[in-house]
Amino acid sequence: MPYTKQGIGYQKRDTSLEAATSNVSEKVTLRNRVLAVIRESDTPISADDIAEQLDKSFISIRPRVTELAGDLYIKDSGHRGKTKFGKSCILWEAVPENVRDIAIKFLEEEESNASSDTR
Repeated sequence: MPYTKQGIGYQKRDTSLEAATSNVSEKVTLRNRVLAVIRESDTPISADDIAEQLDKSFISIRPRVTELAGDLYIKDSGHRGKTKFGKSCILWEAVPENVRDIAIKFLEEEESNASSDTR
């Protein structure tokens, strides 16, 4: 998934890019609020439960969760819950900052090695 320079994800469609680049400050603020809810939760939490806690639609929360996972701030806990529609869903948990830093460094080294292998 491509991301804007503010880290907002969008699909490879003009309408998705337009949505991602509109009202950016609210999306970034909401992403930070989503991360705070996950970090403060004693147990892994679903996007729907985050939406409920923030009094927001799950439609606005799920993309922020995807962005946070893509940026390695949160991860799949391995546990599952149920959505309000009765479907299985991921329960998310925060990635400790020191673990995130190590993971990012590792991924950057892997990317560097892969690009030098293709030369």
